[in-house]
Amino acid sequence: MRWGGRVQTGALSSLAACFFISGLLRAGEVVAALPVLGEPAAEHAVEQGLAVVEAEAPDLGALAAELHRQRADLARREAALEERAQLLEAIEERVRDRLAELVAARDKLAETAALVDDAAGKDVRHLADMYRQMKPKQAGRIFNAMAPEFAAGFLGQMGAVPAGLILASMDADKAYAVSLLLAGRNVRRE
Repeated sequence: MRWGGRVQTGALSSLAACFFISGLLRAGEVVAALPVLGEPAAEHAVEQGLAVVEAEAPDLGALAAELHRQRADLARREAALEERAQLLEAIEERVRDRLAELVAARDKLAETAALVDDAAGKDVRHLADMYRQMKPKQAGRIFNAMAPEFAAGFLGQMGAVPAGLILASMDADKAYAVSLLLAGRNVRRE
């Protein structure tokens, strides 16, 4: 068994020696492939390295010019945006002014309409009082000449008794048309 142990140890030692020699041979090949660096060779390698770096490095002048152009473009855009913002602000101010004018005009119109309605209402009531005080036959002749809608407006302002007397003195067809209008108004009110 002892001999077998030696054989194993000897085989391992031989294998290790083969690997070591193989490594040395390969290292020798790598060293042989390297140029001998003297001073001229070192300068040549540095020049080649600089040439590669210079070829790959961007032109700083061109970069600066491009950066300057982009800054000028951004400044123009910013100025245009500022101009638009000022224009929009001026438009908004005009819209607010116009809206205020429209609101004032609407309020004035509503006030005027209320005055007109009040005056018209007073005129209608005044005329209705005049017709109520007339003799029914005289008022009936006037109401026969009126449009039914107009006559119904006056009769609606009067009490039931004077309105009935005037309707009785009107032509039957005209009185019927006015009565329908008065009935329709009363139905809408309820």
